[in-house]
Amino acid sequence: MSDLVKCKECKLTFDLDEYDNCPDCEVDLIECEVCEHKFNFRLASCPYCDEHKVPEGTECEFCEKAAVRYLQSNPVCEDHYQL
Repeated sequence: MSDLVKCKECKLTFDLDEYDNCPDCEVDLIECEVCEHKFNFRLASCPYCDEHKVPEGTECEFCEKAAVRYLQSNPVCEDHYQL
């Protein structure tokens, strides 16, 4: 028995036994230049990078410098990230 699913993006119904991902949307994937995560080209930016990007103006958890990354869900500056 085939396992038919409907794509959330394009609404195409396809067989999971035959395809790992939607065959129509698979063609539309691009690779992020920063993290190499693949995402649909219709999105404005990489959802993986957006999720892990520190909002501008956020201060480091350990000092008053600008935070550039998350370390164990704490915003940290480049100096504290290296430690």
